[in-house]
Amino acid sequence: MRVQKRSLGLKSLGVMLAAMALWGVPASADISSDKPGSVVMWPKVINDGTRDTIITLTNTSNVQAYAHCEYVNAAAFCAFTGGYCTPGAEGSGGPGECPVAPGNACVPQWQSSDFDIVLTRQQPTFWRVSTGRQDNPFLPADGACDTTMGPPSIQSCPGLFPTGSILPVAPSFRGELRCVQTAMDGSLITPNSLKGEATLVSYLDPLDVDGNIDTSVSTYNSINVEGLDGPAVDGIVRLNGVEYSACPPAVEVSHYSSGANSIAAEIDASVCAAGVCPVQAEITLVPCRADFENEVGAAWTTQIFYFNEFEQRNSTGGPIDCWWNFDLRDLNYNPAGALGTDFQKSRIANGGGARCIRGDFNAICNSDAQCGPGGVCGPPTGILAIVEEFHNTEASLAVPPTGTAGTAASNGYTIAAANGSLERSGRCRGAITNSCTTDTDCPPGLCRVSGDACTIDLQCQGAGDFCDRCMNDEINFVTIP
Repeated sequence: MRVQKRSLGLKSLGVMLAAMALWGVPASADISSDKPGSVVMWPKVINDGTRDTIITLTNTSNVQAYAHCEYVNAAAFCAFTGGYCTPGAEGSGGPGECPVAPGNACVPQWQSSDFDIVLTRQQPTFWRVSTGRQDNPFLPADGACDTTMGPPSIQSCPGLFPTGSILPVAPSFRGELRCVQTAMDGSLITPNSLKGEATLVSYLDPLDVDGNIDTSVSTYNSINVEGLDGPAVDGIVRLNGVEYSACPPAVEVSHYSSGANSIAAEIDASVCAAGVCPVQAEITLVPCRADFENEVGAAWTTQIFYFNEFEQRNSTGGPIDCWWNFDLRDLNYNPAGALGTDFQKSRIANGGGARCIRGDFNAICNSDAQCGPGGVCGPPTGILAIVEEFHNTEASLAVPPTGTAGTAASNGYTIAAANGSLERSGRCRGAITNSCTTDTDCPPGLCRVSGDACTIDLQCQGAGDFCDRCMNDEINFVTIP
C-alpha cells in the first residue's frame, strides 16, 4: 500500500431528506465543519464512472491564501473478478462482498497525488475531481468553464487571478482529499481561513446520451482543523490541542436502518413498487493520522456501537487499513423490520491499541522497541465520519435502472470523552499506556529522529526533529522544500 507521488513543489436533484449535521460546538479548539480552519478534509471523494465529486474551497480572509493538497485513492478491488469491494465484507452477502472464488480477496490500495492552490482574498473556487481545473485568462469572463474531452477530460476556467493547476484524478478513484494552509514558500502557517464543501453527483447517464437530467446530488461540509499556537518548525501538522485542534474521542452518525422504507413512499407512492422505497446507507471512515512523507496510511481497529430507536445496542467492527467506506449490509447491521426500527445511530471510535508511527509502520506495539530500529510507538489514530443515504424508487431499483436514487449526506457529530472534552487525549512517549493532554502530563520524552532525551523541541537540533512527550494524531504533508 505505497504512495505514488506526482510532485513535491510549493506547496438532481434527488430526494434530499437528511439535514446537515455539525460537529460539536463547545470548546475553543474542537474540529468543526461550520467554521474555517488551517487544515481542511473531505473524507468521501468519488470518481468511478457513475459518480463524480465537486469540491469547493473558500478563502474567508482578506489576504491571499496558499494551500497544499493531497488526494488519497483508497479504492478496493476484488483480486480475481475485479470490481469495487469493501474490505471485511466477506460472508455478509452485502454489496461490497467479492464473489466467492479462489483467491478473490478484497484488496485495498493507498495512492496519493498532490497539488498546490492559491486563493485571492474572500475567494471561493471549485472543480470536479474527474476534470480538475486549469486557469485560462483568455476565456471570456462569463462565469463558464470549458471542458476539453479526454481521456482525461480537463476543465479550463476563466480568471485573472490564477489558482494553480489541479489535475484530474484517476477514473477509478474512491478516497479522500486533505489541504493544509501554507505560506508562499510552503511552510506551515495557521491563519484559519479555509473551509469547503463536497458535492457527490450520481449519474445514470454520464454522457447524457438521452438528453435527460438523470442525476442526484448530496453535499456535506469539509471537516476543518483549527490552528492554535502555531505549527512547529518540523513541518508536521500535530493534532494535539496545542498546535492544531485534536480529533474527537468518538463520532456519531444518525441514519435510516438498512432497508427501511423512505418517507418518499408517503410523499408519492407512485414512485415506489408496491409502496416500498427502501433506503440504504453508507458510512465513510477516515483516520485523522496520515503520513505522506513516508508514503503510508494509518491502520486502526474500528469499534462501532449502533442503537435503534429504543436505545437497544448492538456492535460490530474490525481491523481497518487507511480509508473505509461500507454499506450497512456489509457489516450485517440489524435491518429495519419486526426486530428493528426505521432509524439508527452509530457511535464509532478506535477500539484498538497503540501502533508504530515510525519504523515498522502500523504494527501493534506497547513500546518503541517493538517498532524496530528508530521506531516510535504512538497512540491509536482518531477517526472522522461521513454518512450518505440512498433513497431508492422503482426507477432506481429497475434492472437496468431507469433513474437514480435520491441521495443525502451529512457530517458526523463529535462525542465527548468522559471528562466532557471534545478532544481526544494523547499518549506519552515511552509510557504509551499513560493518557495525556499536555507535555507536563508525561515524563521527559525523546527526540523523534535522534532519540535523544528531551523536554522541549529546542533540544532536538536535527533536520525535522522535535521532542515527543504527549503524542497525538499527526499529518505529514511534506510541504517544506
